Amino acid sequence: MSLADAVIERVRVEHLDESVAGPWQSGDSRHAVVVEARGVSGVYAPVDELPAALVATRLGQSALQHPVTDHTGLVRGLLAQLGPHAAGLGRWAVGALDCAVWDLHGRLADLPVAALLTDRPAPRVQVYASWLSLDLTDSSAAASVMATAGEGFAFTKWGLRGDAETTEMVQMAERAAAWAGHSVAVDALGTWGHLRSVEVAPLLAPQTVRWVEDPLPRTDQAAYTRLRSRAKGLRVAFGERLSHLEDTKALLEDCRPEAFTFDAVWCGGITEARGWLDAAHDARVPAHLHGRAFLPAVHLAAAFPDAAGAVEYQVVWEPRRQRALRGTLRPDGGHVVLPDRPGLGMEVRR
Repeated sequence: MSLADAVIERVRVEHLDESVAGPWQSGDSRHAVVVEARGVSGVYAPVDELPAALVATRLGQSALQHPVTDHTGLVRGLLAQLGPHAAGLGRWAVGALDCAVWDLHGRLADLPVAALLTDRPAPRVQVYASWLSLDLTDSSAAASVMATAGEGFAFTKWGLRGDAETTEMVQMAERAAAWAGHSVAVDALGTWGHLRSVEVAPLLAPQTVRWVEDPLPRTDQAAYTRLRSRAKGLRVAFGERLSHLEDTKALLEDCRPEAFTFDAVWCGGITEARGWLDAAHDARVPAHLHGRAFLPAVHLAAAFPDAAGAVEYQVVWEPRRQRALRGTLRPDGGHVVLPDRPGLGMEVRR
């Protein structure tokens, strides 16, 4: 029987083992999505409670008996089933299930997912470091920034919320760049708004800040078109909050961000992410995949190096996410080696 005849026989959600991962803390993702065919299991983990529940109660049943290799058909069917709710949580759940099916496909084919996406995946992927919870005003901040930057990442990214005075925000960005020894990205976490962005824009030199990510609380075309006209010279990045490809294409064309930072699971999974990378490539906007879905992002970046730049590595959160997994990835000299194991290259520790 050929691989093309393999169908999804079972979908389930597992609770990750706390005795293996250690005590759960607030914000930890505690579930795995598992799909089975021909006695083989594919898995994506960790997954948050709400998308996992949507897979368990609704989407998993719809995926049964669907061909394992028909990723586009599966995702389109799941999104159509969700209808107007196929945004936010819905796409997140579809993305988690899609990644588990890609893992199953790779295991059945005995190939890494990147090798299913292209004949010649890159053997390693460049990453950049982000540490958004670090308080840049803390006395230990300089040592933390210098130590992180010294590990060879492509660059680093730091949180810069809009609750400080404008001059203080600019000073914090300048200090971070000086400590890192390179221009840094900063993440506004949706807290700046139009007024603060307009105030800060002329004060941030390109040699200090390579981009300001998510300065606005919402990512929509009208808001960012207005921001572009008012905050002259502000180099912005966005992407992780977007849900629909057509809206994304219009944003990329009209607003021309410095970087496109979408999430490979939140957008609907690896299947959908291929189209999002194409859109960024067509618009000539560098794509730097969001770090929440780190392992799928690494496979995508290895498969499409012309479209995907350095992947985000969240230096605090990613090691926590990988505690319940085997086959985890750690950067070395600013790169991670593409796993050579079948599928995504992860195993849930039990």
